[in-house]
Amino acid sequence: MRRNAASALLFVLCAALLLSVGPGVPTAFAGKNGKEPGRYRLVPGPYDKKRVADEGAPAASQTTLKGLTVMVEPLEPEDRAAFIERIKPGMADPFAPAPGRPEQFMVFRVAFDNRTGFPVTFQPGNVMIITKRQAHRFPLDFTDLYLNAERAGIDDPQRATNRVVALIYDTSTTIPDGTRMERLLVFRPLTDDDKWREYGMHFSYIQIDSDTHTLSFMYHKQLIED
Repeated sequence: MRRNAASALLFVLCAALLLSVGPGVPTAFAGKNGKEPGRYRLVPGPYDKKRVADEGAPAASQTTLKGLTVMVEPLEPEDRAAFIERIKPGMADPFAPAPGRPEQFMVFRVAFDNRTGFPVTFQPGNVMIITKRQAHRFPLDFTDLYLNAERAGIDDPQRATNRVVALIYDTSTTIPDGTRMERLLVFRPLTDDDKWREYGMHFSYIQIDSDTHTLSFMYHKQLIED
């Protein structure tokens, strides 16, 4: 029986990972050692063991560089679904886990507001999440999704992948002056086995006019008691 590409989106994306973790805000995480999953939220800034957890604190982090404002926000499942509905009305959340399963992806909304007077070029392939222990992740791109669709046996992997790629930063992206753009960056998850408390998200290629710049955003994990 042929699998319909639209109905297979969730299957394709879940097949992308064998790990069963991804940080929503809050979300569940678990290591390959089979420990019971816990819940945590991501909070901007470095880890501080003396800091009191505040579930109401904002998760978005923002900075402005020469007239370019960049905002990064890890998305809770309901916020992620709302973003996808706004960008692609009627499309189910392809990053949602199967019922009863933890989150499968690290999903971030990244927005650019360009008031520099010049076009801005962003290279998503040069974004990296890295922990102090050097565990690192790069964003998924078209090739990652297409290969996973092929491995999953989808009859039309091009169509299935194209629908998902419309939501994410995939290749070199130009943000014209005076415009705003927002899409998703999607990563394979950091797991409890990576023994991480904080990580940096590093943007190593943002070009404004002829100058290339780097930006970094720090996030740390706050455990949530049930």
